[in-house]
Amino acid sequence: MAGRERNPERSRERILDAARTEFAAHGLAGARVEAIAQRSGLNKQLISHHFGGKELLYRAVMTERRLRPGGEMAEAPDHMPQALVSFFERARHDPEWIRVLLWESLETTPDDTAETTEIDATTDPKDVRRGAYSDRVHWVESEQRAGSLPGELDPTMLLLSLLGAALYPVLLPELCSLITGHSPDDEAFARNYGDHLKQFAAWLQPNATKRRR
Repeated sequence: MAGRERNPERSRERILDAARTEFAAHGLAGARVEAIAQRSGLNKQLISHHFGGKELLYRAVMTERRLRPGGEMAEAPDHMPQALVSFFERARHDPEWIRVLLWESLETTPDDTAETTEIDATTDPKDVRRGAYSDRVHWVESEQRAGSLPGELDPTMLLLSLLGAALYPVLLPELCSLITGHSPDDEAFARNYGDHLKQFAAWLQPNATKRRR
């Protein structure tokens, strides 16, 4: 039976945690407020009280998670080649968040002009994300100037390629298993893939390209 509210801040945290799990499993369209209430152990009415409904709760979940350390590109990357390993490790240790992002790409999400919640009242979520990825493009450019990445490649396209290489096994775990025989959360696979990413990054260095000719 759902409990009554004693600590409003803790209630919000419990609802956000339960909602993230529900959205990861079913997406925005398939998630049920009743299921979120049951997961959180709180009354369904508290969700409306704190967040105003499922769509605004979804926005709050996405915003809160991106503001955490290690959230969607929130922290400055390491230098190459360790950066690729760091991207992969962050993703594989937070598969629930990866599933939420996959659902986001498949569904029509609430319009950014919708009413904001307490957590994002002063910030346009897409502007925050654009700023974070703009910072990562600048990071790619700095790695190009340092000779760690090919300087002749478009830094925006290169960032997409690097993220793709690092995140692909976690984004498509079934395909990873079919190709390698291992799940991306298998520790032996993680070590091997981490070593591969370091070697791959080393081969991207312009001097390495010259050595191969």
